[in-house]
Parts: sequence; C-alpha cells; structure tokens
Amino acid sequence: MHTTGVGPFAPRAGRWALPLAGASAAVLAACAGYYVARGPSWLGALDSAGTPHLFALAAGLACLLFIIRRPEAGLLLLAAVLYTNLSEVAVRNYGVPSLLQMLAAAVAAGLALRHLSSPEPARAPIVADPLLVPLVAYVAVIFISSLVARDAALSDQRLAENLKGLFVFILVTNLVTTRATLRRVVWALVISGGFLGAVSLLQALTGAYGHEFGGFGRVKLAQIVGGVREPRIAGPLSDPNFYAQILVALVPLALYRVWGERAKGLRLAALLSLASVAGALLLTYSRGGALAAGLVLLLAALDLKVGLRYVLPGAALAVLLLMTAPGQFGGRLETLERLLPEEEDEAAVTVHAESSIEQRKLLMQSAWKMFGEHPWLGVGAGNYSEHFDEYAAHVGSVTPSYENFAERRYPHNLYLETAAETGLAGLFAFALAAVGALASALLAARGFRRAGDARSGALAMSLALALVAYLASSLFLHGHYIHYLWLLVALAAAARRVARDASEGAPASPPRAEHS
Repeated sequence: MHTTGVGPFAPRAGRWALPLAGASAAVLAACAGYYVARGPSWLGALDSAGTPHLFALAAGLACLLFIIRRPEAGLLLLAAVLYTNLSEVAVRNYGVPSLLQMLAAAVAAGLALRHLSSPEPARAPIVADPLLVPLVAYVAVIFISSLVARDAALSDQRLAENLKGLFVFILVTNLVTTRATLRRVVWALVISGGFLGAVSLLQALTGAYGHEFGGFGRVKLAQIVGGVREPRIAGPLSDPNFYAQILVALVPLALYRVWGERAKGLRLAALLSLASVAGALLLTYSRGGALAAGLVLLLAALDLKVGLRYVLPGAALAVLLLMTAPGQFGGRLETLERLLPEEEDEAAVTVHAESSIEQRKLLMQSAWKMFGEHPWLGVGAGNYSEHFDEYAAHVGSVTPSYENFAERRYPHNLYLETAAETGLAGLFAFALAAVGALASALLAARGFRRAGDARSGALAMSLALALVAYLASSLFLHGHYIHYLWLLVALAAAARRVARDASEGAPASPPRAEHS
C-alpha cells in the first residue's frame, strides 16, 4: 500500500529511521550511564523509596520518547520549563540532572528524526533564520573577548549561557511553523506566569516567607525605602528585580490573550494569569519592572485603540492595585526622582549615598569608563566584576565602593554591561539581534493583519511588546538569565516567518501540526 507520512516512524521513513532511532537510544543510554557512574545523590533515593522512584524514572523515559516522536509537544514543555526556571530549581533543590538539557536534546533528536526520515518530496527544510547572523556574531564576539579576559572561566560561563540560548533559538524557529503552534507556545508562557504568580501571591498572603514552596518562592529581605526593610519576592530566580523582568514580559502576552481569545474559558484563564502576574510584580518592589509595565500598557492601549469605556475600568483597576500594593511600594517608586539632576546639599548627599540608586550610578559609570578605555572588544565577557574596583576608584561617586567587599559587582544595565565586556563589536551584534527581533514581531503583526487574521496579528504584537518590556527593564538590569530574552527573540523570528507564509497563502507545515 502506498502511504505517505512525515513522522519518524512513518511507513516511508526510509533507511535513516532505524539507525537514527538507535543512535538516539544510545545517546540517552550513555547519558544515563554517565549519571549512574557518577553516583549522584538523587539516584541513591531509589534504595530508600523504591517503587515510586522507579515509576517516576519510567515515566520520564516514556516522556522523552514521546517528545522525540512529537517534538512540538516537547517544545511546549521546554518553553514552560525554561520560563519557570524549573530545571535550575530541580538542580538546586533536589540535585537532579538538568531537565532543560535533556528536554532540548530530546526535542532536537525528534526534529532531526522527522527531517531525515521524511520522504524527500515532503521533507521540510531546516530553517536558518536571518536573525541567526547577529546571534552567531554575538556569540563569536563573546568567544573572542575571552582571549583578552582576565578571568577566562567567567567568559566561558557567559559563552555557555548564550550558546544555550542560540540552541533554543534554532529549535523554536524550526518547530514554530504554524499559527496554531505559535499560539500554543505563547499560552505555555502565559500559564507558566500564572503558576509563578500564584505561588508568590500565596506566599505573601500566608506570610510564609521562610518557606520556598519547592524552590519557586525565594525571598530577599532588602531595603525598600529609607530604613525600611521588607521581604521582596524573587520567585524561582536569585533576585526580585530579575523576577520582575520575566513577569513584566508576560503582561502583554496575557493581556492580548484576554483581548483576543474567543472562548470565554480561555479569556478567563488569561485574565487570571494576568492578575496573578500583576500581583507578583508588585511584590517584587521593582521600580524598573513598574516603569516597564507602565510603558507596555500605554503602548498596548494605543495599539488596541482602547475606548473610554475600557479606560475608566482600567484606571479603576490600576488604582485598586496601588491601594492593595505593599505598604512601601509607592514610597519606593518616589525614589526614582533621584535619577533627575538636582543641586544637593550635604544632607541630601548623605541620603543619596545610602540609596541603591547611588550605588547603581557608581556601577554604571564604572562600566562606561571600562568601555571608554576598551572600546573594541571590552574587558572580556563576564569580566566586569574583575575590573570594577580599579575603575570605581576613578569615577568619583559619593558612594563608597568598598561596601560589601569581595562581592561580585554588576553594572545593572544590560547595554552598558555589553559595551564594557564586549566593546563595540558585541554591542553592535547584540543591537542587531534585539532590533531585528522587534522588527520581526512588528512585521509579523502587520502581515497577519493584512492577511485578515486579526487574532494572530494581536498575538505577534504581544510578542513585540514583550520584547519592549524586557529591553526596557534591561536599562536597570544586567544580563543574568539572558535565555529569557533569546526565547522571545526566537518567537518573534518564528512569528515573522509564519506571517510571511500566511500572506503568501502557502501552508507553513504539514496539516498534522495544525490539530488543536
């Protein structure tokens, strides 16, 4: 019987199917043997717990095989694991091997099997998106800068982080080939944000700041304003400000799902996720996150042409959120006025010297001075902290640079960090990737809307605003957790390609992938 198929186990899979399946199994077996040989602590739990752990291990292997069979499903899981930081939480709290690496390997294996085992006429080409050029260039600059770095280990760590992001970019742009898949991945992120926000709200409402809720409820006791110190929610990350950054990027994604979904159940789910994310964002006390959220909501209102009947309830909701916000949240926002130049008397200097804003001025000015003296390749990726002390001494800040001596320093500005560590070469490549991603999302929104698909156009616009939120908040944060940015960049690139296929009237992928 003549049968076509596109899966790795299709009847016309060809001579590549069995060898590739065997190679995948061999790689998985080698990885398992490696961890058994190392004797990790999590494996020893099998001796005490027995059957439940064996069932969990068997379920995990079955899940990996399913992902190899259906890589799009694996991509949804990969996006959720990445955004909730589940892999790092599991490694940190339970000593298990990296879930993110295993998922990425399984998804890549599934993609390779599908490509090589499909019959030649139906074989989809491997996508090499144009944004790969600046991304690869940026990674190359990081590698070259490591040659001049004082601490090569720090450069290698930064290189590894960006290589992971590059790998995720390749997977996303090759698997997100339909409007349905793009929408599912966005929903995976929205649901992930709802989960994280719910954990944070539960933690605050119960006052259980001493309990980490399985690693998703980390807390930092920090200065809020003046001499007031209160718990700041950090979620699954190491710092409340970074938690705010990944939350604010979800605000437009959830908002546009509320606006664009037809089913009432989905709109309600998106609304609950939006409320959860907004509540958690307040609990971070992040000034940069608040500013980025305000910017995104303003741009969304302009894009959606929100009428007066929506403005008034929205304003009422904003007032309600501020009224129910933590006690010192408003006072913390008021400290932003210290960014403005003013004449300071001696008392003001003393107050400012104790503020985190003055600390950040010192950190940023030091980064600028590093860039001025090393304009081409910088001081080496990840090496800002290695040079901070010598440059801080020449900046002339009123803030003592010797506070928290021996603590690693960061410039609290992604763009200054990139300039200081990788010079003009790295800054140019990074800017091309960021601007190219934003342009891709906007082109996708316009392409969908021209094709008469307003819902997909709104989805692409929400990705553009998510990028705006992340990049705006990066004015106050350095490049920790950069993989969140590369995931948004990948989705923007994928959206542009899907919109192009839609406008040309060509199917973006085999019909099998369109099933809901």
